[in-house]
Amino acid sequence: MYPGVLNRYLFKSISTGILMAALMFLTLDVLISFIQQVNQVGKGDFTVGSAFYYTLLVIPSSIYNVFPVSAVVGVMLGLGLLSANSELVIVQSVGISKLKLASITILTLVAWLVPISLLGEFVAADAKLLAESYRSTTISKNIGLGANTGVWIRDNNVIFNAVPTGNTYDIRNKDIVMNDVTVYELDESLQVEKVSKAKQAIHKQGSWELFDIEVTEFVELGVETKKYEKLSWPSRIEPEILSITHSRPKNLSIRDIIKFKKFHVDENKIPANYEIALWTKFFYPLVVISTALTALPFLFGLMRAGGFGQRLLTGILLGVVLDLSHRTLLNIGEVYNVHPTLVTVVPQSLILIMVLLYLKTQNQK
Repeated sequence: MYPGVLNRYLFKSISTGILMAALMFLTLDVLISFIQQVNQVGKGDFTVGSAFYYTLLVIPSSIYNVFPVSAVVGVMLGLGLLSANSELVIVQSVGISKLKLASITILTLVAWLVPISLLGEFVAADAKLLAESYRSTTISKNIGLGANTGVWIRDNNVIFNAVPTGNTYDIRNKDIVMNDVTVYELDESLQVEKVSKAKQAIHKQGSWELFDIEVTEFVELGVETKKYEKLSWPSRIEPEILSITHSRPKNLSIRDIIKFKKFHVDENKIPANYEIALWTKFFYPLVVISTALTALPFLFGLMRAGGFGQRLLTGILLGVVLDLSHRTLLNIGEVYNVHPTLVTVVPQSLILIMVLLYLKTQNQK
């Protein structure tokens, strides 16, 4: 849309600012993460090497999480340096209006958002899950999904409880082994009518094979107990669903949350934290673009005479305040069960509209 040397120069300036800011925030985030993990050294088999390995695994997630703040500071730095050298004045004098500059900024952000979003969806989510499972397993010398009680999940009138032989990440495999399996079957009034306990269960080809089973059934005349060496139990409860259920929603990928929704398709709705996590990830580009564009009014107004240090400080404060406000809204939405659009789409859309209206007003002066 804006071909030419000038537009490439603006793209390069904004990208350089974003890269500088991203490296700064990523370094800080990784350092804090490593220090936090070092505090766990000595617990179980967790060592300094374990802390380093965990920190490496969460780097993709850190990149994804710090990018919204990095975008604000990056735009402030990249265009701020041009403003300090009066280059923005020259840019405007050759026909690049404030709105056009905003458009170039958006296009630059989109170019960054493509790889960042792919990283968050296909790398960061799995790497974060692996990191959390590794840490939990190493510290507790046990599984990552609850050292004592194992995994719990409900599918309509069935409640499933078992202890995986691996960690959270391991149980995503198609064929897994689980110990101390208990299956509770409920009637229409949600009263327990049958309890099946097995020493071991193996998931293969869409069903569970239970071994050394004791089935207790509650009937009108009392309790009936039967024992079996082996039983096949078809169920929609798959290893991947178990892993998703026991992961923090914000650490899941869009694909995982959608699978979780499909699993609970018979219910009216899934928990608010899963819905909000899904909407947050869907509208991640909107969050980045709307917050980053808030830097432009400062560049055209308050920051004309500011030095590098002032621009950096203002950019950091602006980015941190907007990021904290966004996170606070998400937490409020989870606690009070607010519709996801009210804490994700609406606030960011209002910010974007206000910034564009401001730039349009300034454009007419």
